[in-house]
Amino acid sequence: MLMEVSCEKFESNGKQRAPIIFHKGLNAVVGTESGTNSVGKSTFLMILDFVFGGDDYIKKSKEVHKIVNVGPHVIRFKFEFDGQPYYFTRSTEEGEYNRVIRCDAEYQPLQEEEPLTISKYWEFLAEKYGLTEEGQTWRGSVTRAIRVDRRETLDTDKPLKAFRSEPDRDSIIALIKLFGQYETVNEQDKARDKAAKEEQAYKDALKHEFIPSVKNPTEYKKNQDRIEIVQALIDDLAKKSDEGLLELTSLQAEQITVIRNQIAAYRRQRTILESQKHAIERSRTEKQRKKLQSDYQELLQFFPEINIQRLEAVETFHRQLSSILSSELRESENNIDAMIALANEQIKKLEEDQKRISQIPNVNKATLERYAELQKELLELKAANETFDKKAEYKRITENLSETLNKLIVTEMRRIEAKVNTLMDEMNETLYDVRIKPPLLNTINADTYEFFTEDDGGTGMRYKGMILLDIALLRSTKLPFIIHDSLMFANVEREVVERVLALYAQQSEKQVFIAFDRVVSEPYRKLVEEAQVLYLSRGGNELFGKAWNRKKETEPEGSPTDTSDTVGAPIEESADGQMKLLLEKSDSENESEPMQGEDTED
Repeated sequence: MLMEVSCEKFESNGKQRAPIIFHKGLNAVVGTESGTNSVGKSTFLMILDFVFGGDDYIKKSKEVHKIVNVGPHVIRFKFEFDGQPYYFTRSTEEGEYNRVIRCDAEYQPLQEEEPLTISKYWEFLAEKYGLTEEGQTWRGSVTRAIRVDRRETLDTDKPLKAFRSEPDRDSIIALIKLFGQYETVNEQDKARDKAAKEEQAYKDALKHEFIPSVKNPTEYKKNQDRIEIVQALIDDLAKKSDEGLLELTSLQAEQITVIRNQIAAYRRQRTILESQKHAIERSRTEKQRKKLQSDYQELLQFFPEINIQRLEAVETFHRQLSSILSSELRESENNIDAMIALANEQIKKLEEDQKRISQIPNVNKATLERYAELQKELLELKAANETFDKKAEYKRITENLSETLNKLIVTEMRRIEAKVNTLMDEMNETLYDVRIKPPLLNTINADTYEFFTEDDGGTGMRYKGMILLDIALLRSTKLPFIIHDSLMFANVEREVVERVLALYAQQSEKQVFIAFDRVVSEPYRKLVEEAQVLYLSRGGNELFGKAWNRKKETEPEGSPTDTSDTVGAPIEESADGQMKLLLEKSDSENESEPMQGEDTED
């Protein structure tokens, strides 16, 4: 489990803080009872997420990392597994935070060991915490139970989300993995994925026309009709050949007609191309305009001030333009010559085919060629339809496997729901003096779940439901800890919050980390005091010893930017530097005061 966290930048009243020491059960980061903000409670919980391999502390607590505030710093932390201590450091420096350094007891890097990549560090934690069953990963198992302000795990309607845009299906699968029930689902998932990949590969082959196919049922029906016709022609051809009734001239005439039509088409194209060529030749051989120079003297007689050099420049431009046009005409002529040559080649080939067919000496050869043509068409038609059938078969297999997988997911979730809902109901009974409906986890299908308290969608009720869900998961799975920020308690009734604290404290073999700043009555004051691992307040006792949200200019005492901490629980400093909360108010005083943020009818 996590034993301690420290940092050279952690300060209190100008002095470096001693390491924050943790224990099994409830560990509380405590603020003043007035709910003083911006002292570092949520930031410290973000650092715990950083210690457990997350990166939201880097990405979402950017104000901490500004040079003028804290800047780059190194977090030091200690775990203990089976009596063996493990010391690590992790830097917030850009480019360094994805490495974790193994250290000695003085937090000096072990020279014989290479730094761990963040993925290797996750593997280390997963192994030590026993999250090694089928499909389980470290962050996939714990990230949803780290509920800190600015992390995307505070959606009370979808409490299984690891991030805001995560599909419900992924959240459901993650829960099945956490319960160690993923092996059967995984086997079915692999079978479905394999079928889906085969289906996609077949679709890709069709898209690139590697195999023939038809596009829709209408084309399929046309092919089927044509198959029957072609098959009848083949059967008739074979029958006539066997009986010696096949007429050569009819076959020849049919084939020659097709060839002649093709020859005629190519000749028409050739005629058009030759016309274009003649037009180009006429343009190119057209007489050039006579030079103007021969008329320059006559022009001078009528226009003695005319600029002869200007006329020569115009004439030079005309010659250059003519040269360019001539070059383009020659290129066009060459292209047309190539297309005429190709047309002549095709005409020659078809004329040879026509001559060969006309000179076929016997029926057998003609029959064979006709039969071959029909047989080829038949095979192509059948192949196209078979491909369509095959594609439909792949789709059917994938859909059947998907349906089976979805049913299996829902079945596993029903088992999980039974455990979780029973635990939440039992814990919910301890929170009230009257019977209140408990939160419920309900899987609608493999892609959708819901989490709600029937007939009560109030803010406090929704956060209370999320708290009970996490405690239920802590009790029924290998989830090693939960982390809850103070905002989760803000709208929950005081009496309910107090009894939730008792539920936290019952987790004697695992760890619960909370940020807490609520007024509580006896005996819960004592419980919070015993659970306190860190006390934070304004006036130099912030996590990093200062607040950076204050204006720099001098303000009169008592102004809105006054940094003195005149409201809140008094504190004393123990010998080891830890801050201890002194809870002084009596039960009667607490009961007479209105609850801050209480929301029972939202």
